[in-house]
Amino acid sequence: MKKVTFIQMILLLGLSISSSQVFAQTEQAHKSTNKLETEKTSQATKQIPSLSTDVWQDEWANDWQETTELSPWKFGYFAEVAYGRFMQNNVVESNTSLSELRGRVNVDYSHELFEFTAKGDLLFDEVLQQTDVNTKELNIAFSPLNNLDVKLGRQVLTWGTGDYVFLNDLFNKDWQSFFSGRDDEYLKSASDSVRMTSYWRDFTLDLAWTPDFSPDNYLTGERFSFYSPILKRNIAPNENFIVEQTQDSQWSARLATSIQGVEYALYGYKGFWTTPLGINHQGMAYFPKMNAWGASALTPLSNGIFNVEFSIYNSLEDSQGNQAAIPNSQVRALMGYEQEIVKNLTVGLQYYLEKTQQYDAFIQSTLFQSTLFANEQVDEYRQLATVRLRYSTLQQKLVYSLFAFYSPTDQDSYLKPAIHYRYNDNYSFSAGANIFSGSKPYTFFGQHQANTNVWFRGRFSF
Repeated sequence: MKKVTFIQMILLLGLSISSSQVFAQTEQAHKSTNKLETEKTSQATKQIPSLSTDVWQDEWANDWQETTELSPWKFGYFAEVAYGRFMQNNVVESNTSLSELRGRVNVDYSHELFEFTAKGDLLFDEVLQQTDVNTKELNIAFSPLNNLDVKLGRQVLTWGTGDYVFLNDLFNKDWQSFFSGRDDEYLKSASDSVRMTSYWRDFTLDLAWTPDFSPDNYLTGERFSFYSPILKRNIAPNENFIVEQTQDSQWSARLATSIQGVEYALYGYKGFWTTPLGINHQGMAYFPKMNAWGASALTPLSNGIFNVEFSIYNSLEDSQGNQAAIPNSQVRALMGYEQEIVKNLTVGLQYYLEKTQQYDAFIQSTLFQSTLFANEQVDEYRQLATVRLRYSTLQQKLVYSLFAFYSPTDQDSYLKPAIHYRYNDNYSFSAGANIFSGSKPYTFFGQHQANTNVWFRGRFSF
């Protein structure tokens, strides 16, 4: 069971108090309304005794509709079963990549002063042999000023223009969910944060503060294997994969505006690399400090949408680029275009470039020149191209999709074919695969060839 954070305890206590007050106010208001309606009806009957039965019923119906209010509470539920299996031998303990039963509860409450949202999953995970309660959202949103919105608590933060390629979106991701075939909703993880959005003329300023650093749900070997440069092969250390944690905070900011139909944004980030890419003096993996700055633009073009984005990653602990155990600073750039080329068929294209800064210093570093990383030389420029195909039919009930990653520099690829069928508003079914390939066992996608899997999901919503 995951422990409830201090922020979540405050929200739950505040909800119980505010709910009691709201229910008391609602009950009193209903009593007053009923009394008033009774007096109105009595007076109307005395003043107009000649009304026919039909007319009187129409008047009563109109009064009833006017006094009936929608409930401020909204509830939603679903149950989901999911199963996945590796297509080849893997070094992890189980040949099953996904085997779980999930129940979801969504609760929303709307008040004139605030909005409350709670989303939670009860998950039985057979792969990990554990039952867990996951809080997807638990937050309260309010507006203390006319031009300021605040959201406090557990929430999913995201921005940027990339499709499955993240530059300035440095909020935590769940890569285990992404590789296993779970719904895309679970790719972007939640964090206990405070988000403030301020509006000034045509500009919007977003500030997000996460008091305790929230890293990605990266690969540890419990579900998927990964390449070890020390052992020169894939490993699945699971509990033996010890990572030095940090409790420091993260800051993220975005300034956005729209000029003549073009959406512009500037980004800033102060925190850490979100996966443990560094190795400390004790040989333990950890999260090096990192700042980032970037910008993006998104605009209609022809019959589609064009986007461009770039970001500069400043690796604070390796400013000279000569520490091979710490990632170098990088410059990342992305451009993309998406269009419905024929009815119900949408195509999206992206090109991504990643430049390693101080590359010569990295190559000449003592650790790199040793036999440890002799065969794992990275390119100064890493290129990546993506293609998204989506075709819908049967009145949008049946959707075929394919997302493909290909790196000409790494010579590896990653394919995500899927099919989704919505039988009705309650039942839906999905199936697909995660297919990795590469000519080298240590590249970004090439190391995951043994993690290739197929999966199936069935969901019942009510």
